[in-house]
Amino acid sequence: MLSPDFLSPLSAVPGFGPRRVAAMAESGIASVGDLLRRLPRRYVDRSQVTPLAEIERLVGQECTVAGVVSRVRVERGRRGRLRALIEDGSGALELLWFQGIPYLRNQITQGKRLLATGKIGKYRTLQMVHPQIEALADGQATTAEPFLPQYRVSVAMKEAGIGQKTLRAAAAWCLANARVPETLPELIVRRHGFAPLRECLEALHRPAGLDSLDRSRERLRYEELYTIALTLRLNRRQFAMPGRAMRAGEIAERFVKALPFTLTEGQRQAIEVLRADAASDRRMHRLLQGDVGCGKTVVAFAACLPALASGLQVAWLAPTEVLARQTFERARVWLEPLGFAAEILTAATAQSGKRAIREGLRNGDVRFVVGTHALLEETVVFGRLGMVVIDEQQRFGVAQRAELLAKGPQADFLLMTATPIPQTLAQAIYGDLDVVTIRGLPPGRIPVETRLVPETKRRDMERFIAERAAAGDAQAYYVVPRIEPGEDEEGELRDLESACAELCRGPFKGIPAAVVHGQMAAADKDDAVRSFSSSRTKLLLATSVVEVGLDAPGASIMVIENAECFGLSQLHQLRGRVGRAGQKAWCFLLSAASERDPGVKSRLEEFARMHDGFAIADLDLRLRGPGQAAGLRQSGWDDPSMAAILEDVGAFRAVQEEIESLAAA
Repeated sequence: MLSPDFLSPLSAVPGFGPRRVAAMAESGIASVGDLLRRLPRRYVDRSQVTPLAEIERLVGQECTVAGVVSRVRVERGRRGRLRALIEDGSGALELLWFQGIPYLRNQITQGKRLLATGKIGKYRTLQMVHPQIEALADGQATTAEPFLPQYRVSVAMKEAGIGQKTLRAAAAWCLANARVPETLPELIVRRHGFAPLRECLEALHRPAGLDSLDRSRERLRYEELYTIALTLRLNRRQFAMPGRAMRAGEIAERFVKALPFTLTEGQRQAIEVLRADAASDRRMHRLLQGDVGCGKTVVAFAACLPALASGLQVAWLAPTEVLARQTFERARVWLEPLGFAAEILTAATAQSGKRAIREGLRNGDVRFVVGTHALLEETVVFGRLGMVVIDEQQRFGVAQRAELLAKGPQADFLLMTATPIPQTLAQAIYGDLDVVTIRGLPPGRIPVETRLVPETKRRDMERFIAERAAAGDAQAYYVVPRIEPGEDEEGELRDLESACAELCRGPFKGIPAAVVHGQMAAADKDDAVRSFSSSRTKLLLATSVVEVGLDAPGASIMVIENAECFGLSQLHQLRGRVGRAGQKAWCFLLSAASERDPGVKSRLEEFARMHDGFAIADLDLRLRGPGQAAGLRQSGWDDPSMAAILEDVGAFRAVQEEIESLAAA
């Protein structure tokens, strides 16, 4: 069997079956190379073991201790917990976990010697809450891995059982078994004095010390800058092709007159820009952005009219079936009165329906189609594709754009994002796109009252929701970060399964409820969404799948469990699901982590005070980094190279100039 290389799929790594591979792919990690380039966000220094007699002076600080488990106790109740007492002959320390108890109970037994790393706290007694632990052999004083890498783990990864140990083991296996190529031109490696890539990756994933990592990081940062700059250069060439001059004519006026609302000034200005693009013989390649609720969808529909009026076809690509269905329903209302029938093509479409739609697209009879990734299949051929709209474009990459480009070499491209992007980031990442921004919100939108709810106020919040829902005054979303219970090491994530059992039998008993998540069958998902959108159900328990595309005018309450798991921009998206009809609305943030971590609390409290999506995006950028949004990898906010662009735009320009000089040589 050949050794895997950087391009080998993640399934080549032991322990990564289909479920884990899919979860990693959501964060843009699809290959061995992707995995090795997901660098640790920090390191836990376990090189010094502190005697338990000395830890009282370290309250509020992180340290590493070692001791023998003298007592283990599981406490039952609404919030179960596991307590373990360790002793080292000089003192004792309580270790405490609130979740992940079944898994931990098998790992922590009386008489076992443990190494524990975490923050020292004091509540009646000295304790560590959710420490990192490692079993030590008899006579073993410390760990063989003194500097423990800590990776960013997404919600989807935790749901699939991927934690820190899994990622560390996978990185170690890849370094031991995979071929690591040199990815920079030899001239650049020599010019900058970079070490070989394998050596840098070894140092970063399995450090012998923390003082010598800067040079390895510098190489990886440069390499990512080089990749992004090269990608943008190629993108500009690929999409800079002739287009068609198209005009909507009188259809545009009919469309606007038929709308049940008046366009805002910001929407009108954006439509004018896009109409001018369509009328040009240069292909449109635009990014349309705006704050949550600014009305991007109607602007995008207006941008489709020139192609439809010119006898051409429109393809609208959506990332999820829920969003595709919502867009399709809107297309039927807005376009069919103008004489343009709409179709929807997803994985759930019946085979007979797929055949009919494909034939209609091939011969030009189907003029407007909304679809998911099914639109990208080779069997989907367009007769005369004039316009492509990619909704929630951050869920797709350049590869998907290229596939649609092949289906319509002269088609205009309009990409939309519901997450406002700071100008500096848009210029760096979307240098191949012209950006048009919708300013302002429709009149009547009231800022959603946002509160960080402490655990002591949870019951009051539940009563408030139950009373309003029972009276018919409100509908509520209840969002949790994962579908099923997991054995994640942190052990604090709320799951949909337990939330449904606890809430629907307890505080929300008797309230019509529905459930929606990404693993449901499409028909069941559509039923749940329709029942909530039409107000037949008053409570929708869901994962973050409801972040975009779900329009329930009566919804006025959003509850987000484990709010610390979500980025601020994602929280803003979820909050934007309520109050859409102009009614008073609330967003409740629940976060046990915020009660023991001042940084988490400060971040969530600052979000609660903010309502401008662009300001929130700027804050999110400063706190978490800009993410892998430049090329084929679109998910996640943990790419150190993009942070380096914003920290030093001059360095990025220097890389671009170096690429140009190499191309000219």
